[in-house]
Parts: sequence; C-alpha cells; structure tokens
Amino acid sequence: MVDTPLQLPTVGPFEGILFIGDPHVAASPPGYRLDDYSQSILAKLDFCLQTAREHQLLPIILGDLFHVPRNNPNYLLVALMDLFRPVIPWVLVGNHDKHEARLTPDVSLMVLHAARVIRLLAAAGPVATVVAGGRRVLVGASPDWTPIPRTVERGGHDYVIWVTHHDLTFPDYTAGRVHLRPIPGVDLVVNGHLHTPKPPVQRGETLWCNPGSISRVALSSQTPNKLPVAAIWRPGQTELETLPIPHRPFHEVFPAFVDRESPSPDDLDESRFIKGLENLMMRKTSEGLGLQTFLTANLQSGDPIDALIWELYEEVMREENQE
Repeated sequence: MVDTPLQLPTVGPFEGILFIGDPHVAASPPGYRLDDYSQSILAKLDFCLQTAREHQLLPIILGDLFHVPRNNPNYLLVALMDLFRPVIPWVLVGNHDKHEARLTPDVSLMVLHAARVIRLLAAAGPVATVVAGGRRVLVGASPDWTPIPRTVERGGHDYVIWVTHHDLTFPDYTAGRVHLRPIPGVDLVVNGHLHTPKPPVQRGETLWCNPGSISRVALSSQTPNKLPVAAIWRPGQTELETLPIPHRPFHEVFPAFVDRESPSPDDLDESRFIKGLENLMMRKTSEGLGLQTFLTANLQSGDPIDALIWELYEEVMREENQE
C-alpha cells in the first residue's frame, strides 16, 4: 500500500487538470515529418498551456517531453522556458527523457527543472493535494520504469488520480507489459507512452485512460486518422473530456503513405517522396528509421522507376559493405 504523507503540499485552486500526452519536442523532424516540426510542436504546447490558463486547469505532461534526451539546441530550451514560465506545468519523466535509461544531470529535462519552469515528477508516489473545483484531489505519479501502486491510502481526499508512463495493455493493444487492474483507493489512472488514444477501461473502482500523444511522430497506417488531442478532467466527470488541438492535415506533414496490401498507382506523391528522401538524409538514423525502411514503405512493386530506385539502393549498399 502507498500511504499518503501527512505533509503533502497543496496547490490550487484550479477548476480541473489538463493532461498533455508525449509532446516529443525536437529540433529535427522525427520519423518522416516534412514540416518545421519544432515550430509545430511548440505551437501545440502553446495552445494547451493557453487553454490551461484560460480555464484554470493544472497542466500535466504525461512524459516524453523531449524526443531525444540530450543535446537539444539552446533556442529550443529557451522557447520552452518562455512557454512554461507563466504556468509551471508538471512534467512526468518518460523513457525518451532519459539517457541510457537514467535521468542524468545532463539531460534537457533537468535544464528546465534547474530553471524552475517545470515541476518535475521523477519519483513514484504521491505528489501533492490539488484543490480543483473545491474538491481535494490527491495526484500521484509513476514515471517510466517505476512501480504502479497496488493500493493507495486516500488520506481523506475526494479523488485520487495517478499519472503513469507505462506500456499498458488495452483491449486493442495486447502487447503491453502491464495489465490493467483495480487499484483500491485510485479513481483514475492517466497514462502517457502509448501514442494512439485508447478507449477508457474500468477495472473495479479504477478508470484507466490513455489520451495519446499530442504529436504525430511515426508514419503508419494509423497516422492519417490520428488527431492530436489533450484531455481534461474536472470533478464530477465520469470520463476525460477530449480537447482537440489545432494541427495541419496529414498530407501536409507526411509523405504519402502507401498501404502495402492495397497499393494504388496514384498513392505516391513524387514531390513528397523526394522531399522525404531529402529529409531522411539530413537526419541521423539513430531513431532506426533508415533508408531501407523508407523505400520499403513507399516504393511500389511493378513500377519501373521504383525498380530502378531499389536497384540503385542495393548497389550502393553492396559497395558500402565491401569497403
């Protein structure tokens, strides 16, 4: 059981809580993004924080504030400081925020923490009593690779909310490592880490929610239909309220996606294909998104031009392997 400390800090008053999923702030476009990604994600964060101010909501970022943990450029850190300083969002530690699975002093998240523009949620356990809508809400946290409690002592609070950054199992995602279960004493668990929104699942007295990432960082069959959203909780709500976030259409920020099961000759936009190649060559391949993956996802079998591109790729790879 997790006991509630007698001397928890109290913050507020607020009208509710705004949950912001996995921003993945980065200077270089992750995945196959073709736009000015850093400005795009900063604009999404700005929208969320403005909403929090206007509606008196406590903003909590559910992990993976950064896409890479270190060496983010100074202009990006300064931009985040300017965004965060008026509201001081709470930031849960995610796996992308850590270097070699550890929260070391040289990661970008610690720079923001040292600048006192965020409240860092780096340890598992109760965090604070949040006064929201006149109710006392115990907020606890389980950052990446920390335990989710089996039971929590409510300590006289009206609500208990726990934020997590874990690989949870949902009905449409059975590969997760952590199964959903009742947590006596906890009313609501809000999870980051999983980028695709999941339907809420009730387990005993505990409602498990996964609002998804506010950013689209990967190109897959699900990406065209994924809409960036945040989530709002207010006392008395039985489910989270979805907050749509302004964003550009899929075709403006990603190259054309070709479904390999049903390819169409019109699916491949040549100009975006070339731009995607240029974008790929400008980035390091540390994300595991290499040229072979890009070509496999976009070239069409039976197209003579695509066949030439693939032959050229194989020839280049043979030459590199011989060196």
